[in-house]
Amino acid sequence: MTGAANTAVPTKTEIGLVLQGGGALGAYEWGAITALFDVIDEAIGNGQDITLRVVTGVSIGAINAACVVGAADRADARQRLGAIWGDFMIDLPYLPSSANRDLALYNVPHFYTYRSDLLAAPTWTYLYETHQLLETLSEHVDFDALNANKTAFVITAVDVENGVLTRFTNQKVGDTDPTTIEPHHVLASGSIPPQFPWTDISARDGKVHHYWDGGIVDNTPLGDAIDAFSSDPGVARLLVVMNLFPQTASLPRSLTQVNERLDQLRFGNRLRQDSSTARQMNALIATIQDLSAFLSGPLPDDLQKRVDKANAYKLVKLIEISLTADAVTDDPNSFRDFSRDGIVARRDAGRRIALSALRPAFHSQLAA
Repeated sequence: MTGAANTAVPTKTEIGLVLQGGGALGAYEWGAITALFDVIDEAIGNGQDITLRVVTGVSIGAINAACVVGAADRADARQRLGAIWGDFMIDLPYLPSSANRDLALYNVPHFYTYRSDLLAAPTWTYLYETHQLLETLSEHVDFDALNANKTAFVITAVDVENGVLTRFTNQKVGDTDPTTIEPHHVLASGSIPPQFPWTDISARDGKVHHYWDGGIVDNTPLGDAIDAFSSDPGVARLLVVMNLFPQTASLPRSLTQVNERLDQLRFGNRLRQDSSTARQMNALIATIQDLSAFLSGPLPDDLQKRVDKANAYKLVKLIEISLTADAVTDDPNSFRDFSRDGIVARRDAGRRIALSALRPAFHSQLAA
């Protein structure tokens, strides 16, 4: 027995897509997803064997992910994304754009509405009713297709009582067993407090668990996407991460801007930590594989088992796209700007930014 590694040249490419939560900033992801689809179509048209292997998401990212995986194909996913975001748009033509934006404080059509039981306000645990989102998801996501899809779907929510980050997947991913995904699982992933109520979901043991937005714990389910990739040495793996939160920003000048900056830091820093860890793991895996290929003699059985296990780990190329690298994000109300003008501007910016990042990254990877 020798330490030789499997050095098969990749002939196939798997794509993993990671979608963050961020309220109305999710419109950036809408545009960026269509850009990714276009680049995949171009590569397939050039004879490349490419598969969208996994889509993970949190909160608004979970809604976008559901539209992608809960579709018949990429063309159908484009239509579903356009339809659901069209439903979310606030567009009262007799009001200025700023007023349309501010209406999201009270209501976003087909999404949420402010509570009307004001007399019970002292006992409130949330501000908005979200039942209508369940109907919207049922209308725009084909959940039968989602659950049957070969593309892995992973979304997260956190248990309010025990603090455990729970994964809902349509197939076994890592140590997570599959769940039949329904609208309330997607709603749970986006149940951000104190704005939205927790979502109740019954577990296999019959107990009802109460879930908040998974982004509270981890707004970038990067590790789950890596777990979903195949370990086939003949596969190249591209992990596309859509980042909605800039690392740098201007010094806040108001409480609104302070809150905006807190959200950017709270929801964005985990991505930078996970990305750094992924790059370190890639370097370590590559070193182990190179060393094991260099050795010609047998290794002790225990060491050989550890080397074989390390060789089975997955090398992943990370493509991080900062979708907020645009002047649109200067607006401190961007999280809740569901006005038609705001959504369309972010969609177009997301598409433009993603295309400029994805085309050279794909060409570089596929030419390697």
